[in-house]
Parts: sequence; structure tokens; C-alpha cells
Amino acid sequence: MERSGLGIFGRIASAVLARPGTWAVVILGFTMVMGLLASRLRVDPNILELLPEDDPTTLAIQKLNDQEGGTNLLTISISGDDRDELSAFMLELRDELSAHEDVEYVLYDLDPDLLRRIGLMRYEADEFADVMDKLIEILSRAPLGAANMSVGGFGGPAAGPSLEERKAELDQRAEEFEEAFAQVDEQSTPFLKDGTARLLVRPTGSAYDPDFSRPFMADVYQTLDDLDPESRGLEVAWVGGAYRHAVEDLENVIHDLTWTAVVSLCLVLIFLGVAFRDARAVLLLFFPLVIGNVWTLGYASLSVGTLNTFTSFVAAILIGLGVDFSIHLYSRYREERIDSDTIQEAVIRAWDHAGPPCMTAAITSAGGFCALWAAGFQGFQQLGTLLAGGVLLCLISVLLVLPLLILWREKGATPVPLRVLSDTGEKSSSRYRFAPIGLVAIALVTVVAAIQVPNVEFEYDISELRARGLSYSDLDEEKRSHAQDSYAPILVSYPDDASLRTAHQAYQNRIDDCSALEQCEQEGVGCETLAPETTCDLSYVGQVLSVYSLVPLEQTEQSLHLKEFHKTLEQNKKFLIHPIYENLVPIVDRLAAIDAEPVQIADLPMGFQRWLSPGDGSSHRLMLIPKGNMWNIQNNVSLKEEVESSAQGGEAAGEYLAMAVLYRLVEGDAPRVAGLAFLAVLLFALLDLRKPLLAMGAVLALASGMAWAGAGMAGFGIKLSLVNFVGIPILMGIGVDVIIHLMHRIREEGQGRVRWALKTTGWACGLSAATTILSFASLSVAEAQGVRSLGTMIVLGLFLVTLAAFLVIPTGQTASWRLFQSKTGGDQAS
Repeated sequence: MERSGLGIFGRIASAVLARPGTWAVVILGFTMVMGLLASRLRVDPNILELLPEDDPTTLAIQKLNDQEGGTNLLTISISGDDRDELSAFMLELRDELSAHEDVEYVLYDLDPDLLRRIGLMRYEADEFADVMDKLIEILSRAPLGAANMSVGGFGGPAAGPSLEERKAELDQRAEEFEEAFAQVDEQSTPFLKDGTARLLVRPTGSAYDPDFSRPFMADVYQTLDDLDPESRGLEVAWVGGAYRHAVEDLENVIHDLTWTAVVSLCLVLIFLGVAFRDARAVLLLFFPLVIGNVWTLGYASLSVGTLNTFTSFVAAILIGLGVDFSIHLYSRYREERIDSDTIQEAVIRAWDHAGPPCMTAAITSAGGFCALWAAGFQGFQQLGTLLAGGVLLCLISVLLVLPLLILWREKGATPVPLRVLSDTGEKSSSRYRFAPIGLVAIALVTVVAAIQVPNVEFEYDISELRARGLSYSDLDEEKRSHAQDSYAPILVSYPDDASLRTAHQAYQNRIDDCSALEQCEQEGVGCETLAPETTCDLSYVGQVLSVYSLVPLEQTEQSLHLKEFHKTLEQNKKFLIHPIYENLVPIVDRLAAIDAEPVQIADLPMGFQRWLSPGDGSSHRLMLIPKGNMWNIQNNVSLKEEVESSAQGGEAAGEYLAMAVLYRLVEGDAPRVAGLAFLAVLLFALLDLRKPLLAMGAVLALASGMAWAGAGMAGFGIKLSLVNFVGIPILMGIGVDVIIHLMHRIREEGQGRVRWALKTTGWACGLSAATTILSFASLSVAEAQGVRSLGTMIVLGLFLVTLAAFLVIPTGQTASWRLFQSKTGGDQAS
């Protein structure tokens, strides 16, 4: 073949075949450089880093991260019937975890005296005064004939009931006060409720840094195993928080991708080996893709720097897309090899004929992927960048590497087995009379399918994307309660202490109203005490915490009463006779030991101070603990609206608010990205086909396939999610590839040669689609339900998109010949 008659792709093949050694060295060197760049890539599962940088929620989170390095905690809940054994175990667990070098602090208990002091200061002022007055009254009547006790207002000489009567009354009073002390102790213990104790751990590293979080969680589980709570009649009720879920999600993804990759590789290798009847042909098809993916990962290191949940599937997607180029070029080579005198001639002719549609398909796919740049969510923007660049790099790799591999393969003594087709060059005699009717039928089916597309549901609960047993719906009521206790709080910062006090009290009053109203409606208890105007306007805020959860808001009167009692007790206890003093001594001593000064923030242990106060040491922040299913991003949106309407000027931040921003971004991105993707397909198809009607036909064929895929998803109940959303560009990329190749081959063959085009290029298109379907079919058996849904979606969707392409393109082309060319006297035969 003369070089002057070659197109650009024939010239590329000719250049590679002329100097195979030089090109092999160049390709190897470039691959090594890109491999070194790829080794710098890291996986960051923190999707909060992908939100718009100028969004107020993002700025608030970044501010907290700068101040405190993040706010996520690990929650460990232990349950047991024996409270003493439970407390002893929790203290031991606290000490063990506190000794870990990667733990900043552990929160569980407070000093009992401080707890009792906090509990007493929490009494309402009048209630506190009443308690003290009762004690003073007992003391004033206790001396039984002793000298007058005029200090502290105790009154005059004792007289009246006998010692036995006084003793009995005192016993009853002592029992009442012991019960009151027990109630104070129970209410004042921060992390003990209903037989379950909670321990909060603040690690030194990020939950989303796998190098830290994975060994950290392994150490935590090992510590629990070593302490063996089951042997002490205790149970690990829950381990929760961002650290646990980030590690589980990452490990599930790694496990699933590793296992499914093996299954996928085996299925595809076997399928291609059978299809080409040549085991070594499989190497020819896949080796260029391996090199292309290395180049893509190096490109990823330069362009985005890290991979995330939404871009970690890039390699799998590019294998599905890139193998198409290998199949089309190699299939066309085998076809040309039959009529060529040399290997070089067959390769050059194959590249000359199949190269342009491969390039068009690659550019069109890349253009569709570039539509993701219009998304507000950086995860989709990065996915578009990597897919657009990656599909072009895979094509370049196939164009350069595959000729070298074909040369290597043909040097063997055994001839390459060929798929011999008897092409006589004759044209079919069909006049395509039923083609227009068939096109109308396909259009009607597409319209019906399009009507079903809105029925495709979105999976808002991201916990449903985890492995079975870990989703919110899989948890029983007890575990749901523990999960809610481990939710990351919404942090609301205020400019001064007065604003914080006001906001804390307002939130607490509203939460109390909601609790009372809920109890009244569900149990019919306390309804008579509710004011008629009582309402509940907090559906997703379950608890409010700040320094004033431990440091009571009002303590002045309580402190004065306690000081007065201390003074009276000290001045008059010498007048108590022995039997009375013996009975009172437990209460008297415990009250006397309590510090009468108001509780200050500085009185709290440092861990509690750092937990409840921001990093600059002030205390102008409160934490809102969400309730309900916070793994549902619709609930995140409602929570965000609720917080914004009730924060009273505070600046709110938190990962659930960020998830609400993410949902709003995805909700707005989906139609915009889809519209731009179809526009890009139309533009590149127009540039390639150079006829508006043909370009529009390509877009309509793709739209038909996507409508069929959407109807299939609705019919089989496959939901869209944040994970399988990436399947949409995959379906469009593969669909465009099939459409472009079929349109090029049918135009090349002309009227009467549609069947031959389907036997050759159509066979290659079906083969490439089948390999992708098999590749993604392996995901259907993954543990993670999100990965499994991605596999199911691609298998069903790609089958329907490919089927639509095989029906729409030949039928549309033959219908146009029937309707338009017959009027001009053109060749009717086919």
C-alpha cells in the first residue's frame, strides 16, 4: 500500500511497524515514568473534601478542621446488668485506650464529687432551698433538750416528740435523701443510660486517612478482645462513628474490587479466548489496556492528585471502554489479513479503516465525560477529567502497542486462526419495505420507555450501599439507638457566651417540649401539664450539648443555700446527741464534702473541656445531636433547614450538613450533565459524520438506548445512587461506541451491504459489549450493595443500550434509503 494514500491512522501503524524496537523502548520508558507518578496516588474516601470550596458549609467545616483537626469521635457502647462490673470494665477500657499513642483523649467518667456537685447545682433554686430547709428543720429539732441553737436561724430549745418518734422520722428523712442522692448521681453520669455505658474516644488522626484509621480501629478491636467483656457478663452493644464506618466502607470496597476483578478477568479472558479461538489473542487485547491504565493513573496523579469513592472505579470503566478499541482494530486486522499479502499491510489497512471510527468514538465519549465538568460536585468533575483523558490515552495505547504485539504474535510457527467469512461482494435484493414501519415501532417502544424513566427511584439512604447487615434498615431498635448516640454532632459557634447561653436554653426548651408532646401522644402521660400552644418544631435534633450541659446555667442561689447550710452545720452539729448524729452522719458528711462554689468550666477534666469547647479555649459552641436516620441524605437536607432556621445567628458546621449540600449538588447536576453530554455527543458526531441528519440520528439512537435502560431500571427496581450514578456515563460511552462504529461501517459498505456490516463490525461491537457486560456482571455478587447495584445497572443497561443501537442504526439507515433515495431513482437493492 502506498504511503501517500494512507490516512493518519494508517500512517501511525506504518511508522510503528517500520521501527518496532524504537517504539517499544519509547513506550516502555513513558510507561515507567507514568507508573512512578501513579505510585504517588492515594485514596481519600472523605467526600466532604469534594464539596465546592466557596460553599458556606464547606468553609465552616474547613474552619473547624483548622482549629481542631476535625471533630469526629469513636463511640464504644458496653451493656450489662451489673452496674458495678460495668463501671469497673469501662474504667479499665478507658485506661487502656488512653495509653494508646494515637488517642488524644477518652471521655467516660467524671469525679464522683464533681458529678454530685453538678447534680446539686442543677436543682431549681426553689427546689434546692426546700431541700436545705428540710435538713435544717431536722437539725433544729434534733438536740432534744440541748442548749438553745440560735445560729443560722435554727430556732429555740427542742421540745415535743420523744426520741423514738424523732428517730423514726429521721430514718425516713435519711432514706429520702439517700434516694435523692442516688437520683442525682444517676442523672449526672454523662455516659450511662439504661444499663449501657458509652465511652468516647478522640483519636489524633483523621477518620478518612486509611493509613491512620485502619490500624487505629484494629488496635481498638484488639483491646476489646483482650479485655474480654463477655467473660464478665457484659456485651459490646455498639462501636460507631466515622472511624468505624470509613474503615468498613474502604475495606469492603477493596475486598469487593479485588475479588470481583479476579472473577471479571477470568470471565472476559475465557470469553475472548473462545470468541477468537486463540488464547494469545487475549494478551493482544488486554496488554495495551494495562499500559493505557498505567498512563491514566499517572495522568490522575498529575491532574487530580488523589482518588476518591467516585473515581476509584476509573480503571474498571476504562477497561470496559478501552477493550472496544482493541477488539475493533484487531477484528478488522483479522478481516484484512485474509486479503493482504503481509502482516504489515493488513495492520495498516485495518488501522486506516477502523482507526477513524475508534477516534470518533473516543472523542465523542470524552466529550460526554467532559459534561461532568459542569457539575458543582468536585467528585463528578474529577471523574469527568479522568474518564475523558483516560479514554483517549487508552486509544493511543492501543494504536501504538497493538501493532507491536501483532508482529510478535505472527512470528510464531502456528498461523493465527482466522474467522473466515465468505464475502462474495454481492448485495442483498431486499428493498427495505418494512424498514419505515420498523422504525416507527422502535420509536413507539422508545416513547413508552421514556415515560417509565421518571419511575426510576433514587437511593437516598447511603447506608443501603454498604454490606448487608450494616444498613440502617438492618439494625434493630436497640442498635439504631446506639447508632444515633454515635452520630457526629452539628457544631454551632456563637460570638459570645451570652449568645451561647441563650441558644442552649432555647434549644433545650424546644427539645423538652418535643419530648413531652411525644410522650403525651404515644403514652398519654403528662398531657395535662402541656400548655395548649405547645408544639414540636425539631424533628431531627434530638439533644443539645455544650459546656452548660455539665456546668449549670444558673447556680448562684444554689451555691448560697449550700454555703449557708455548711455554715449552719459546722456551727451546730456539736449539739446533736449521739443517736441523731449517727443517723445523719452519712448525709451530713457527704453534703459537707461538696464544694459550695459554683461549677466552672475549668473544673471539668481537660478532655471534656476540649470536647465541649473549640480549639481556641473559648466556650461559645454548642453541639446538636441529630436523631432519626442520618444516613439518609434527604433527612440531612431537612436537618440542615431545621438548624439554619433555629441556630439564632450561630455558624453551623457538620458532615450531615455537608451531605445535604452534596445531595443538592447531585440533584442539580444530574439533568445539566445529561443535557450537556448529549449536546457533546451531537457536536462530535456532527464533526465526524458531517451531515446533521446522521448526527441527529446518532444522538436519537443513544437517547433511545438510554430510555430503554431507564425503563429497565424502573421495571426491575434498580435505584440510582451516589455510587452507581457513574454508570450513566459508562452506558453513554459504550452506547456511543457501538453507534459510531455501526454507522461508519454501514456507510462504508453502502446499500445492500448492511448484513455484511453487521457480520463484521457488528460482531466486533457485540463482542466488545459482551466483554463489558461480563466484566461488570462480577460486581453483582459483591458484598457492598452499592457496588452490586452498579454491576446490576451496567449489565441490564448496557444490554438494552446495545440492543437499541443494533436495532435503531440499521433500521434507521435502511428506512432513510427507502424513504428518500427511492425518489431519486437510486439503487434500491440491498
